[in-house]
Amino acid sequence: MSETEPTTSLPAAETEPGTPLYTDVEGWVDGYFAPMFLHRTTDSTRTRWCPRWWDHAEAIARLTLLWNTWETARWDPAAKPGWWLDLDYHLPILLSPDGPFRSCRQPDDRRAAKHDPAKHPATEPVPEGWWRTASTA
Repeated sequence: MSETEPTTSLPAAETEPGTPLYTDVEGWVDGYFAPMFLHRTTDSTRTRWCPRWWDHAEAIARLTLLWNTWETARWDPAAKPGWWLDLDYHLPILLSPDGPFRSCRQPDDRRAAKHDPAKHPATEPVPEGWWRTASTA
């Protein structure tokens, strides 16, 4: 090909079946999830979203699961109904006033935005031999 010929190439995701369209969960949240579903959070007291979603472990886990199943469903029509069921399950939890963003809020006319990721409760080490004795009981 000469340097003067125009080059047109599709993204790898469009030329190689099974290749993800988005390279990571951040790209999927910004490119698909936020524009498609976060209109519900604007001026709503019934839903919560945090622009720093990536600083909330539960949100990362739920959004990563949704992204992975969405990528699979792009190539497998039989997986699309399952993806919608996953979304219908996780979206109300993600956006719930008691969900992972419960301590965060969007700015409004009276208050500034607030970001407060969940504090992790303390855990104790499992006693030695616990799993052996628990599985034989």
